[in-house]
Amino acid sequence: MVRLLLLFLFLFGWTKSVAQSLYRAVVRDRQTGQPVPGTSARVLNSTSGATSDAEGRLTFNLPEGSHIILFTSVGYAPLRDTVSLPMTEERVILLQTENTELEEVIVEATRANRSIAELPTRIEALTEEIDEASTMDPAKIAHLLTHSTGIQVQQTSATSNTANVRIQGLDGRYTQILKDGFPLYGGFSGSLSIMQIPPLDLRQVEYIKGSASTLYGGGAIGGLINLLSKTPNQEETLVHLNYSNVGARDANAFLSRRFGKWGVTVLTNFNLHNPFDADNDGYTDLPKLEKFNFNPRLFFYPDASTTIYLGGTFTRETRQGGDRAVLKADELTSGHFYRETNESTRSTTQFKFDRRLGQQQWLTVKNSLNFFDRSLAIIQNPDLDRASFSGRQVASFTELSYTYRPERHNLIVGLNYITDSFRENPVRHSRPRNEYHYTAGLFVNHLWDAARWLSLESGLRVDHNQNRSALGKGNPEWLTLPRLNALFKLSSKFSSRLGGGFGYRQPTVFNQEAELLGYQNVLPVDYSSAKAERSVGGNVDVTFRHPFSETVILNINQLFFYNRIQNPLQLMALPATGTLQFQNRNGYIESRGFETQMKLFVGSFTWFVGYTFTRANLLTGASREEVPLTPRHSVKGDLLFALPDKWRIGWDYELKSSQLLSSGRRVRPLFTSGLVVERTIRNFVLFVNFENFGDVRQTRYESLRSAPYNTPQFTEVWAPLDGFVWNTGIKLKL
Repeated sequence: MVRLLLLFLFLFGWTKSVAQSLYRAVVRDRQTGQPVPGTSARVLNSTSGATSDAEGRLTFNLPEGSHIILFTSVGYAPLRDTVSLPMTEERVILLQTENTELEEVIVEATRANRSIAELPTRIEALTEEIDEASTMDPAKIAHLLTHSTGIQVQQTSATSNTANVRIQGLDGRYTQILKDGFPLYGGFSGSLSIMQIPPLDLRQVEYIKGSASTLYGGGAIGGLINLLSKTPNQEETLVHLNYSNVGARDANAFLSRRFGKWGVTVLTNFNLHNPFDADNDGYTDLPKLEKFNFNPRLFFYPDASTTIYLGGTFTRETRQGGDRAVLKADELTSGHFYRETNESTRSTTQFKFDRRLGQQQWLTVKNSLNFFDRSLAIIQNPDLDRASFSGRQVASFTELSYTYRPERHNLIVGLNYITDSFRENPVRHSRPRNEYHYTAGLFVNHLWDAARWLSLESGLRVDHNQNRSALGKGNPEWLTLPRLNALFKLSSKFSSRLGGGFGYRQPTVFNQEAELLGYQNVLPVDYSSAKAERSVGGNVDVTFRHPFSETVILNINQLFFYNRIQNPLQLMALPATGTLQFQNRNGYIESRGFETQMKLFVGSFTWFVGYTFTRANLLTGASREEVPLTPRHSVKGDLLFALPDKWRIGWDYELKSSQLLSSGRRVRPLFTSGLVVERTIRNFVLFVNFENFGDVRQTRYESLRSAPYNTPQFTEVWAPLDGFVWNTGIKLKL
């Protein structure tokens, strides 16, 4: 730690001479020649940039050499300007009025910071959909994550509404969630993570489907989701108030400011939810909720080559579900006893230091600490027995990386150290489920533009893992994770990607099966015998893009995928003990299928439809078991009408085929749809959202009450529980 601190102080104080030059430009409308104020100019692969003034002019300092500057402005198509400094005269930037041309999306999940169209790794990105999702539910990102095909948000509790994210038919524990490139959403906090992350401060969401452990370490067997926060590139003040018929009341605010060399963003959320019983069976379908979230971030730009960022997040949440009579009177009887209570507190710090070393080199230091306290208590039977599980998870992530970007190459080499420890609060007559994980990793990622029509991306990670629990210490384990991806630009209309890689996930007690049981009678993992789950996966896709005219554009993407997880972890009953333990099962999980996506732009209309076919099975010897809660066929889509600064109307729909439950019973197909309407009047946005018009809910087809106590606590959730929902509110932009 002392050496790392000295290295940071050395880098921070380094005053290596880099010749600076002034970039000057005036931004005008191509048709009218009038200045375009408020245009954002951002230097690619850098944090430098500026915003044009009332005359359309902007200036900022840059190191001498060649740069690519991206200009973006509302109502105009993005434009790139390639310039060599020093320059002799002011640049004239002519922006074309935007019709339906697609905005260039720069992605960060692969660390290359390239346009999504130029990356060999297949990535999907959401940008405009974020605003729509925050209208639907400003308290969490669950709505946002369901916009993509092949992704399913699976509710894990019928009363407390906890959930996880499943990709391509694989269990939620195989999905890794990042925030700004920091992998700290998992373990004990996994089932609450997507319920606690608000979307209001997000600018982009990136998906990598399939194994992505090479990029950030273990956990991303099924896929990776990177949530990118807004930065203080432009002033923004947003107040969001929301009310729902199911009892939700939300007040949210976001602030972004830039003061010379300093910048700041602040997100604050207050979320309250009354208990809601859609079917009047006496049990909550949505829990009583109280949540507060505070997320300040401070940016410092001491010079054109350096960026320092320090952020923090504090979240406190209490959710209670179960028998409504118990929640109302706070009294327990043999007839009214069932209550599930989740109380959690999360405190996170994030630090990032970026330094440009000359024209083609960068050095980055990142660190994050995450403190997560949670208590889970379930009054589970008429004898008023209490199943309790609580503890503290402390996780850290530290990374040092070096980037070299000569022409046609992008090389990243890095070291990271990840710790994740959980200490259970003592409970009498119970063996603590304490866990300790330590991972040191070395990674390298290389992107090479081999030819005009071919780009290759290769990566290699070597991780050294050490795990221990109360039942034993695991042997040190080395894991080697290669990956290779290729982009073929077949023509101006056709492109194709081919890729694959290896992944792994460390064994842990924090999985959906234990969560459903409140961790009762679940033993710690025995690391002297348990091994990491290892995976291999690959995909191939073809993309067709054809602009029929300036206002009509068609995009079609066809993807085929395959994933295989060896020695999967499963909760097993130990003979004659009445206890359960996660153990590796002989065999493998296989997920394969394809996705078809179509997006059509016609003037102010955008139509998207996606179809997913998935076969997910557990194979052991000669037996083949279908993975529960995995629809074989799924169709998602939406139709959007948008007039900038006036109207935004969207209709979304989803069709799921029948699903197999763990009991072996197969349930009926489901179709749901909704409508959202926004009206912008100057600085005000009025919205109303209708979800699930057909009032599709599980209790229309069966009772949630299940044996042995005739309560919903052991019920698998395969359909919506809240039924028809509407919410309305106002967004104030200052």
